[in-house]
Amino acid sequence: CVDCSMCVQVCPTGIDIRDGLQYQCIGCALCIDACDDIMEKLDKPRGLIRYTTENELEGKKTHILRPRLFGYAGAMVLMMGGLGYAILDRTPFELDIERDRGRLYQVTVNDTIQNAYTLKMMNMSQEEHTYVLSVDGLDGIRLLGDTEYQLSVNELKETTINLEIDPDEVKTSASKTDIEFVIVNKDTGEEVTREESRFIAPRAI
Repeated sequence: CVDCSMCVQVCPTGIDIRDGLQYQCIGCALCIDACDDIMEKLDKPRGLIRYTTENELEGKKTHILRPRLFGYAGAMVLMMGGLGYAILDRTPFELDIERDRGRLYQVTVNDTIQNAYTLKMMNMSQEEHTYVLSVDGLDGIRLLGDTEYQLSVNELKETTINLEIDPDEVKTSASKTDIEFVIVNKDTGEEVTREESRFIAPRAI
């Protein structure tokens, strides 16, 4: 060391690397570049400050293939595999369903039973699509409201719909029946998502 103090002057955290590695070091390597530049001008060997191991500094043999290295490589492979699976398994459409909290059900003037739902739909694909909404799980149930929705890329659409059924057709022996909202891509005919919910009706006496 020629005591030029350039390594201290260029350090963004203000440490003196000549005192050894310190926890404040962010590994920017500015001190290495500054030291090598001064050594070249003075015609002295480069590498006074460098990335190395304690074994090399002490003149011992350095082992490149260490168990820790294999552990890091294995962890990296697992993370890359998980990321790849998440990308391939990514759902191009998201559907959130929320029942009307104000009332469990409504008996209409036509003596039918209605349940209200708020649907939030988001197109997460890279193209604009038209989606068709339907309901499964309960024979005779009718969907009141729009059944086709055109969504552009990353568009979020919120809508309110009602499901209606005649009392004679609903399973009134139970207070609630499992149903499923189904979204189909009209352009491809492919089912993109299916979400469960409940249809609530008055219990039979």
